[in-house]
Amino acid sequence: MAGTGGGPLVERTDLRAELAAGTPPPCPQCGDESPAASDGTCPTCGAARPALRDHVELVLGDAAAITDRGLRRRRNEDAVELGRRVEGSGEDRVETWVAVVCDGVASARRGDEASLAAVGAAVGAALETAAAPATPPTGFPAISSRDTGPVSTESGEPHDDATPTTGGRAGTGVSGELDALATAASAAAATAAADLGLGGGDSPACTYVAAVVRGGEAVVSWIGDSRAYWLAGDGSSRLLSTDDSWAEEIANAGIMSREEAARDRRAHVLTRWLGRDAPSGPAHARRVRIGVPGVLLLCSDGLWNHLPDPEVLARLARPALGGTSAAENVDPDGVPDHPALAAAAALLAAALDDGGHDNATLALIPVTPPPGAAGRPSVTVDGRGPDERTGPIPLDGEGVVDR
Repeated sequence: MAGTGGGPLVERTDLRAELAAGTPPPCPQCGDESPAASDGTCPTCGAARPALRDHVELVLGDAAAITDRGLRRRRNEDAVELGRRVEGSGEDRVETWVAVVCDGVASARRGDEASLAAVGAAVGAALETAAAPATPPTGFPAISSRDTGPVSTESGEPHDDATPTTGGRAGTGVSGELDALATAASAAAATAAADLGLGGGDSPACTYVAAVVRGGEAVVSWIGDSRAYWLAGDGSSRLLSTDDSWAEEIANAGIMSREEAARDRRAHVLTRWLGRDAPSGPAHARRVRIGVPGVLLLCSDGLWNHLPDPEVLARLARPALGGTSAAENVDPDGVPDHPALAAAAALLAAALDDGGHDNATLALIPVTPPPGAAGRPSVTVDGRGPDERTGPIPLDGEGVVDR
């Protein structure tokens, strides 16, 4: 919502509220619109009734997201949220985006609750942090794949006494502020998921991937095997994250080839996740600098298991790669079109056509670099990220199975 007196515009989606307020779809067999029975079946014909969460589409400005049950799962345990903060106007307009995707872990009960709680908490924390005053440029506790302590916003190197003593955004400059937003989001998501297990018994769990974006700068962060991709039409598309999975750890250690590890029955065992019983440590993170129009894609494994190749994803997402806004796109009949939503629908359709074995969720944030970015490479990723591994787990190490 917009602030008063010319204040910033702050908007976000609210998947939880949408699910609570929505009207369940009618029975696909007989058309009965009455509420489903307690077992989820139609009270008239007995057919399985779709739930509101089976398929949800979210649009916010030029960004879009879809979460879908897929074709094999009994219910959808993924979740997604979008948010943005807009300050100023014209040449002084500054737009900050946040998107989060979480995938409820199938082997843990109440994974749907964990994912829903985590995405909501993460987006809320990022937007709240964006509204806080920046602290002096002394650094911030960084999210990274190694718990190395604070990272200076001036040099990017570890700095032992860099932790700010006051609240608010840490550091100055776009990268420093986005790092602070990413830190707040991942911490809030971890707390929200862990709090669900405070009463003992179940320990709901989920994966996490997020992006905070401003202009041609972004920070992507993740825990688990939900992924972040950069997609563009110039051949620069690439995977930005590295899975926290048994297969990835074993391949990185050189114990098996990547192909052999992927075929192993333990391939999809997660080595990190969010939840009360999750391994300790911060999220992974990478800073990304972008020089050409394109989109950041966040997705659960229900999409990338079918479509892992970045260039294939970019071809399917072509409607969103042109650098134009939703307001500038109309179809031949003059009806407004939404490029990111059209791209998201095409990506989901391709995953479903390939079998739709799992819940599939994705968020697309179009990125148009500022005029001053004309001389940049298409995409540049910093060196603090997923290549700095915490080390492989043993062949028979513990984990949770996301299958």
